[in-house]
Amino acid sequence: MKIRNFIWCGLALLSLVACKEEDDTVEEFVNWQATNDQYFSNLVEDTQERVVAGDKSWSLIPAYTKPNTGYALDYCDYVVAEKLEEGDGKTSPLLSDSVEVHYEGRLLPSLNYPLGYVFDKSYTGTFDSVIASPAKFALKGVVVGFSSVLMRMHRGDHWRVYIPYQLGYNNSSTSSVIPAYSTLIFDLRLEDFWRKTQGDRE
Repeated sequence: MKIRNFIWCGLALLSLVACKEEDDTVEEFVNWQATNDQYFSNLVEDTQERVVAGDKSWSLIPAYTKPNTGYALDYCDYVVAEKLEEGDGKTSPLLSDSVEVHYEGRLLPSLNYPLGYVFDKSYTGTFDSVIASPAKFALKGVVVGFSSVLMRMHRGDHWRVYIPYQLGYNNSSTSSVIPAYSTLIFDLRLEDFWRKTQGDRE
């Protein structure tokens, strides 16, 4: 695992310092699709090793859109989840539910953003549970990878999740904020959820 990670870091560094021939300017997201494919493939393999070794803090969550047919899924059919804190909730949201979530979304590390570019977040600055106001939305209204993860979380859970671009925005870019073929890395805290049909929180 360490050797593969070392090779990955080297390849990433080489790709990030490439320049455009016509104007000698450095490209921020050069070879972005290949970089993201390799990163997520390695991450899934590493997570599988952790799970086999008994590490319960990591898991592979299949997309809810993938039927349970017994056939092996591809690496990009999963979301990788790292459980950072466990809440006291016992039930999880359904796809038809609405949720309240604190989140921060990043891209993979790039030349000018060594920790990954933060493309969106529900709070300002460092997270503070006392003053932060969670975002509210219907699970059906977000990308497949995002909703697939939240349908496995409980109230109070704090996870870091990695969504492959195939379960995110795929080959489409969202204006200039998220390039096409981007792995999405979210720091998620599920605050609450409720049933639309009942109008009250469960």
